[in-house]
Amino acid sequence: MRLTEPATSAFTALTVVYGAPTPGCGSRYSDDEAETGGAAFEARTLGALALRDTLLEAGSASLGELLRGSVARSRTLSGHADPRVAAYLAPLLKAAYTGRDLGVVLDEAGARDVEDFARTFGESGGYGLGPRREYRKLASALGAAVGGRDVSLRDVMRFAAKADPLAREYASGFEVVRELVKPAMLVSLSRADSARAAVVQAYLETLAELPDADVAARAGEREAAEVSRMARGVVKAGGAHSRRGLEGISNLDGLLREDSRLAPTATEQLAVAAAYLVCSEYGPETLGRRLRPTAYRNRGR
Repeated sequence: MRLTEPATSAFTALTVVYGAPTPGCGSRYSDDEAETGGAAFEARTLGALALRDTLLEAGSASLGELLRGSVARSRTLSGHADPRVAAYLAPLLKAAYTGRDLGVVLDEAGARDVEDFARTFGESGGYGLGPRREYRKLASALGAAVGGRDVSLRDVMRFAAKADPLAREYASGFEVVRELVKPAMLVSLSRADSARAAVVQAYLETLAELPDADVAARAGEREAAEVSRMARGVVKAGGAHSRRGLEGISNLDGLLREDSRLAPTATEQLAVAAAYLVCSEYGPETLGRRLRPTAYRNRGR
């Protein structure tokens, strides 16, 4: 494995997902705070570059140090930072650089990591202004655990797993990313004409199965369930792989953009983590071409 390959895979995943026209969320021309985390596409891409540079240190730095470093570098370079996407990628890259099992990496994160995560998510609204509402439950759980001698980051995440998608993935060893989003992306890469279409399809299939946690935080559980229901309808119509499905994607995008609270930003971040795993397993160039079905089927044998 080349030294820079995991970080290159992370940067590739971020830029491809950020550039994909995911309904209600992905747009190179939208600066809406709810849709993009308060940043234009260019700022998000620059933030991805800063995140890549921080993740090069994943072999030696702790998860908390990686999170703090990526947020600081991203804000310095672009004025924007996405702490949750950094938290998704940090343990995956640490596992890749050290050759250790992901579960071990997660289990080893201790009280100092809890403190770093609590501070970062507690300030994620920007420069000490308090957490974004999407992060409040996670920030609260992390903050309550600060100061405990024997507390582990993963135990805190288990406590918060029902309330936060990042916490759920830390608690389960990235089960949703590995078992739902990544397989959907691999199948779509074998059918789609572009990686952007594959990302959109995987995003839709995930949203159809799991109501978006950020939509629920902004608009309520009922609205999140309705967005999920609409996504299921688009998937049944063929999604990114049929003309009728593409019309459905366009209609869904328009409906979600009428109310910025409905932007499925938590689903986008799951797509980033899955895209990283695809790049990590098959090479960063995978998201630049169609993947032959036999490639991923044989890999699983």
